[in-house]
Amino acid sequence: MIRRFFLTSAALCGVVLASTGALALAQSSNLTADDITRLLTGNTVEGKWDGITYRSYFDPDGTTIFVPSNAEKMLGKWRVNAGSQQYETFFDAIGWTGYSVLRTDTGFAWQSKGTLYPFTVLEGRDLDF
Repeated sequence: MIRRFFLTSAALCGVVLASTGALALAQSSNLTADDITRLLTGNTVEGKWDGITYRSYFDPDGTTIFVPSNAEKMLGKWRVNAGSQQYETFFDAIGWTGYSVLRTDTGFAWQSKGTLYPFTVLEGRDLDF
């Protein structure tokens, strides 16, 4: 009886520890400025922002091309701020805006005002839907 209790308790502890480990892996973590630079430079990202699919290319010269699926492309600027460890983008209508970039259990995400916007990275310049 004591042996069965011990084995059941040990198994239950193993399940709890495995679950805790899975939760730790599922949590997101902020990328550093160097990580963000390596991730974006010369590549395209695809995601959804407020329900609208978009692609955005990050030229090594600091130019970005944002192409929403429902509108014309927009040209802007991008940079990575080493002090804040954030990606920053500039469009004439908005000015400079900073976003944290996170690694999640499903890939990557921008973080803006507590909301995560998942995206995937496409190698090179790929703005066609």
